[in-house]
Amino acid sequence: MVTIKELTDELNAHCDKIGVDFVGFGDPTKFSKFDKEYVPESYLKNSKSVIVIGFHLYDLSLDAWSKDEKKGKSYHFTDSILLYQCHQIKSFLAKKGFKSKIIPYIPGLYLKDAAALAGIGPIGKNNLLITKTFGSQVRLRALVTKAKLVYGKPIHESEYCKNCNICVDSCPAGALEGGKYRKSLCYNYCMENLKKLSENTVIWCNKCIESCPVGKLSI
Repeated sequence: MVTIKELTDELNAHCDKIGVDFVGFGDPTKFSKFDKEYVPESYLKNSKSVIVIGFHLYDLSLDAWSKDEKKGKSYHFTDSILLYQCHQIKSFLAKKGFKSKIIPYIPGLYLKDAAALAGIGPIGKNNLLITKTFGSQVRLRALVTKAKLVYGKPIHESEYCKNCNICVDSCPAGALEGGKYRKSLCYNYCMENLKKLSENTVIWCNKCIESCPVGKLSI
């Protein structure tokens, strides 16, 4: 009988093998403060663990969105990689006898909160997850599984942000002022200032990602 720690170690090794940049495991019961559609139980009954994986945006071109209006197709390059990795993790756990469910992007879970609950990092003043190694230059995906894994310790406060206001001052939309993220200001600015890479492919404003000093030495 494989222990919880042994299974967790095996899964960590598998994630490393398939190129996952970082992974964390959270307790599904910690999501009770969220609305029903954003909790693990809504996607897999009697789930035992939430798995959050991340991709390092070492080049912001990896954050590009491509949409073909005529064909009705839309792709996000990094998310396609993460989704493929989720399928590989799901297959790995299935071979171990555990059912898993890949969380859809919408409505899904609150991925930043899930990562913080899994002990990956805090949510900063930029309203983004901050990882020790990569800062906020990351994208996330999640699965829920009936496999019991070793949970990370939830992180509720950002040590990185206590004496730093760089992202707040760098936001061209003023969406981070006053200690509260104003989604409408952010969204409207992004839509009006899309950086076009081609006829169908754009990158949204990433000032809050680029300006965060955490993890810069890793690039």
